Amino acid sequence: MTHHTGNTRINQVSFGEPKDVLVLEHLPFAPRDSRHVRVRIEAANINPSDLLSIHGVGQYRRNHQPPRVPGFEAVGHVVESDCPRFISGQKVLVAAQGTWQKYTDVHPDNLFHLPSDIDNGYAAQLYINAFTAWVLTTEVAKLTPNDVVIINAGSSAIGKIFAQLSSTLGFTLIAITSRPESYPYPSVSVFSAHENLAAQIKQGGLPQPNVALDAIGGPAGTELIQTLGAQGRYITYGTLSLAVYEKRFFEYQQRQQIQFSNFFLRYWEDQAGKAIRREKFEMMLKHFLSNKIALDVDQYAPLEQFQLALKAIENHRSSLKGKVILTM
Repeated sequence: MTHHTGNTRINQVSFGEPKDVLVLEHLPFAPRDSRHVRVRIEAANINPSDLLSIHGVGQYRRNHQPPRVPGFEAVGHVVESDCPRFISGQKVLVAAQGTWQKYTDVHPDNLFHLPSDIDNGYAAQLYINAFTAWVLTTEVAKLTPNDVVIINAGSSAIGKIFAQLSSTLGFTLIAITSRPESYPYPSVSVFSAHENLAAQIKQGGLPQPNVALDAIGGPAGTELIQTLGAQGRYITYGTLSLAVYEKRFFEYQQRQQIQFSNFFLRYWEDQAGKAIRREKFEMMLKHFLSNKIALDVDQYAPLEQFQLALKAIENHRSSLKGKVILTM
C-alpha cells in the first residue's frame, strides 16, 4: 500500500509561459482504479515536447489540453498493483502523460520493467528520444551498413543517440549542428549548420547521403533535402523551428523523386500494437545497455524547484551537456 497520504504534482492550468501557467500542488490521493498500477516517481525527464505542450504549440494544443500534469516519461517503483506482471517494489519506466508528480497511476501497457541497478537519470530518458531513435533506425528506415544518413540537430539528445547507433548498427552518419567545434563523436562526420551543407559534404569527400532524418523543418529542411540524391528517403520526426516546409523543398523532392514521410512515435505505436511495442522496447534496452549507449544528464533538480529547472533550460539550452532531470 502507499505509505504517504497525499501526492505532490505540477499542474498546468492553461497554455502559456511556464512561470505563468504551472503551479505546484499538494493534494490527497484519489482512489486507484484497479486496472491501473500506482508508481512512486523518482526521476522525470524534461523534453522539448514538454515545453511545446506547455506553450500549446501545434498538435500539442489539440492533444494535451489543460488542466493537466506535464511530462511524458519517468522512472520509479511500483507501490500498488493488482496486475500480476507488475508487483510492488519493481523498478519501471513510465511511458505516459503526467509524470511531473511524485505518484502516478498508470495502465500496465505504459509500464516497462527495468533492471533494479539502472541509474535513474539514464532510465528517465529511455523513451521519448531513445525509443524514437531506435524505432526510426531499425523499424522505419531499416538502416543497413549501405546507408549514408544525414541528420540535423546533431548536438541534441536524440542526435547524440543517432551518432552512437551509427557505430553499433553500422550505418554511416553525417551530423549537422550549430556547434561542430564541440561535437563529442570523432567517428562521425560533422558539419556546420551555418554553411552550405551540400558544399561541405562535397569538400569533405564524403558519399552523398541517401537518407535524411529531419528534426527542425522549415528552411533548415530545404537545406537538408538538397543533400540527398535521386530517390533518396527523407523522414521528418520533429519541427523544432516551428516553420513549415518551403515551396523549394517540395520542388526538389519531386524533381529528385525523394520519398518523403512523417514519423510520430505515437502513431507508430498505434499501428504496431502493444505487443510489438513492448518487444521493440526490450530489444532497444538490451542493445543500449550491452553497447553502453550514453544518455547524458546535465543536472538534477527537485520537483519543487521546477521553475528554476525550466529557466535553466531556457537560458542555457546551447550550453547544457545533457538533460535536466526532475527528482522526487
